[in-house]
Amino acid sequence: MMKKLPVGKETAQDYEVPAWQSGDAVDNDELVVIYHNWDEIRRLMWDYVSIVRTTKRLQRAAARLRNLKREVQEFYWNFRITSELLELRNLVETASLIVECAIRRHESRGLHYTLDFPERDESRPPQDMVLRRY
Repeated sequence: MMKKLPVGKETAQDYEVPAWQSGDAVDNDELVVIYHNWDEIRRLMWDYVSIVRTTKRLQRAAARLRNLKREVQEFYWNFRITSELLELRNLVETASLIVECAIRRHESRGLHYTLDFPERDESRPPQDMVLRRY
């Protein structure tokens, strides 16, 4: 497939863009595994990370999410990418970020109540928690 790519304000060059090659990846014939993992993440977040939390439950959720990340990574290397796989990857990543932020907050604030830290920490002003991964 030929594409015109701009090289400056006035010129453009034609480049041959090779077709995508997926290497040894194959179609996933076990979509049930992806659906099971979706359901597991939803249940894990509801049971361990919902409104009332404990540090132990959050750590349990974090450990399971680390395992799910490894499974998703394995899917990426062995199977062709699908929208279901991308959604699973996004679910795992979002859930992991929520759990990590919840573990770092040592107080009950807003809607979420932490049994291990029942009081609001008034010594610190409220602040948003933002995590960046590069």
